Amino acid sequence: MVVNYISSLLDGKVLNILLHFYKRLKETPLLLGYIIVGLAVTFGIRGFQGFAVALKNLLLLLIWALIIRIMTEDSPAPVKVKNPKLELCVGFTFFVYNLIIAVLVHNYVKNASFASKVHSFGEFMRDIFLFYNLNYKTATVISGNLMNAIIVTILITIPMILIYVLMGYKFRGMGFNRGHWKLTFVLIALSVLLGIYEGLYKKADYKLLIVVYFIHIFINGLPEELFYRGFLLSRLEAVLNNSLNALVISSILFSAGHIPSRVIQYNSSIWYALLDVFSLEQPTGLIWGYLYLRTRSIIPGMLWHASFTILGLIFLGL
Repeated sequence: MVVNYISSLLDGKVLNILLHFYKRLKETPLLLGYIIVGLAVTFGIRGFQGFAVALKNLLLLLIWALIIRIMTEDSPAPVKVKNPKLELCVGFTFFVYNLIIAVLVHNYVKNASFASKVHSFGEFMRDIFLFYNLNYKTATVISGNLMNAIIVTILITIPMILIYVLMGYKFRGMGFNRGHWKLTFVLIALSVLLGIYEGLYKKADYKLLIVVYFIHIFINGLPEELFYRGFLLSRLEAVLNNSLNALVISSILFSAGHIPSRVIQYNSSIWYALLDVFSLEQPTGLIWGYLYLRTRSIIPGMLWHASFTILGLIFLGL
């Protein structure tokens, strides 16, 4: 495999891909504008340090895109969307629903009565793990993450799957297309190496990391890839008839979907959170969207997404 990649470098494949990227960038003012505005916003809210990190992460974005492009020479055809405009309207409605649910959940967590009930259920789950001789810290971490996974599955994942089913789509139409396992492994492995380089694993409990990783597939990997890439990106692409414009818009919406957590959980001002939507400090929406466009499957993105900050890093932080 390594020999093949070296050969691809020698036969000019990487140069051709870079030229292709440059051509597509020139042809897509929205993407170019997003990058320029993103850098300006990052500098405005993070200063020189944030701007420097954004530049490094743009380079990483290019490297990830190169790897994905090299390992997906034959990109599958786009998903056949039955009623693009109507389904896109449904997608925007579900996006608003996501925001409302996020606000309600974050606020309910601060409610003493609700928090007490959640805490009691969490203790019940933790006691089950303690019964199986797990230490207190491990049992607490696993039970807490399982609670999050259950809540997200009930409130986001299941409703999204029901929407697909009501529209007449089966699992393949949802983006559950097998394949690209080698690419997925390479992406996760390189993320792990980047995490090691950045010191992510200092005093880490490796067994616990693996368990938490698989739980995080249901917390963020599956629900976010299922909606933002599998549903929203493909509908935007069908309506706009331009994959890169669709990629930019879906990436912005993906960032916007995290506004409630930034404001409520991390105590950011609403204006700061709104500006942060356009920041390029962590352009994860772009690379996960590009991965979907090249594979037409949410599975690689789902597995890679869940590994972010758990098993490894995709982009650098401040």
